[in-house]
Amino acid sequence: MKTSIKTIGLLVALAMGLASPLSPVQAAEHFWDEIPLSPSTTMPSEVLDDYWNSEFQRVNREVAAAQNTRLVFFGDSITWSWSLGPATGREIWENQFKDHHPINMGNSGDITPVMLHRVARGNLDFPEGRHPKVAVILCGINNFGVTKSAGGKEKWDLGSDCPPEDIAQGQRAIAQVFRRRLPQTRLIMMALLPVADGAKWQKCQRVNAINAKLALESDEVVFVNLQDSFLQPDGTINKALFTDGIHLTKEGYQAWERGISPVIEKFMKAPPLAPVKIMLIGGSATEGLDSSTSYRRHLDGMIRRNGHLSDFVGSRHKHKDGTAEPDSYQFDPDHEGHWGKGSEWIADNMPRLLERNVPDVAVIHLGAEDILANKTEAGPLTDGIIKNIGRVITALRLKNAKVKIVIAQNLPVSGREETCVLLNRKISRLARSSASTLSPVVIAEANQRFEPHHDMGKDDALPNASGARKIAGILSNAIHTLLGPSSNQTTPSHDNH
Repeated sequence: MKTSIKTIGLLVALAMGLASPLSPVQAAEHFWDEIPLSPSTTMPSEVLDDYWNSEFQRVNREVAAAQNTRLVFFGDSITWSWSLGPATGREIWENQFKDHHPINMGNSGDITPVMLHRVARGNLDFPEGRHPKVAVILCGINNFGVTKSAGGKEKWDLGSDCPPEDIAQGQRAIAQVFRRRLPQTRLIMMALLPVADGAKWQKCQRVNAINAKLALESDEVVFVNLQDSFLQPDGTINKALFTDGIHLTKEGYQAWERGISPVIEKFMKAPPLAPVKIMLIGGSATEGLDSSTSYRRHLDGMIRRNGHLSDFVGSRHKHKDGTAEPDSYQFDPDHEGHWGKGSEWIADNMPRLLERNVPDVAVIHLGAEDILANKTEAGPLTDGIIKNIGRVITALRLKNAKVKIVIAQNLPVSGREETCVLLNRKISRLARSSASTLSPVVIAEANQRFEPHHDMGKDDALPNASGARKIAGILSNAIHTLLGPSSNQTTPSHDNH
């Protein structure tokens, strides 16, 4: 019988589940739910620790030079010691994984906030076309112990009282960044391994139980808990597998390898992931002033929670006319929003912008810049905008005859409300006249339920966070209409009580 990756993910979760001795875990979350902010999930603006930075730069160099890397391991000292430092697991590493040209992304003593810094700022910047097929992540144990670094210059609000829920969220945050930055890389999320300290192990079990219940797309991500391979029948750790109650002996690495190799090999043999490429085309509202007020920040998770394997594409990656780095790791930053550029500029440059990125779905949100910049009469002005949107559609179809298109209606522009109403009527007519069976077009009524006094920023030109969420919800529904039912099956992990 042929076994699918989805089935493998479910079997792994069932066979290697965790019975927690603590109180019942909250209702299962979705893998793509938003990450609550806590010390475990807040990415620092910089890291002062010299050792951590040296390992960060080492990984960046190896990633930039990657040629045939199909497998990466990301984590702390347990991962690091596979092949680096004491290299306790080097023999197993070389015997079992060398054909995949692996990169060891371990960093001794690392904690989840610093790990978020690493994955968002370089550790995943593989050359185009050289992304690994599989990534294995094991992290979080150091959040229970590390409170200072860089000789005390950095202080972390972590330690023995760190809530297990926060650590579980930190692990999921890192996993999300992997999936967003490496859309064709399948992911193995490891449960925390047992530790000798009984009180700490109970907290680790709580962390594991939370992530074991995640609803996830098991063709992309599986949660693997190997606790039974590291425990004695009485529930204590197998001392032969540990050097000090936390780190692994050679036999410990052998147990880890045996537990994950079947999943790695299934993922290696699986067909390549084929995310839907989505291009967000527009002006300042698309680019956004910052992450919280950009609809892109919220749209990403909404599409993914609908079960669609997606990848935002475009030549731009920042906010505020390319001057502001994203201040959130919770979305794919690629886009084709051009601050202050009108519809004619977008139409003129669309062929050039499509040279490297050709979308399967295009979201077009144009017109506001023209209305703000021109005092032309409403009729000729809106006719020009519609003509330019039509040119954008033509350029898209020349690159992909089957491109699916969302045209977003315009938000109210203070003092030009009648012009916006007229433009939106013409957008509706354009959508109907330009739609085809091969290349469907739908309207996103982004202006519906939009309250300028509540949903616009102080300058009345760009949405605030509330408005951005509303726009994202409307666009998400339109994209879901085009893509239809999810091709991914959402599968919850399970405890094995």
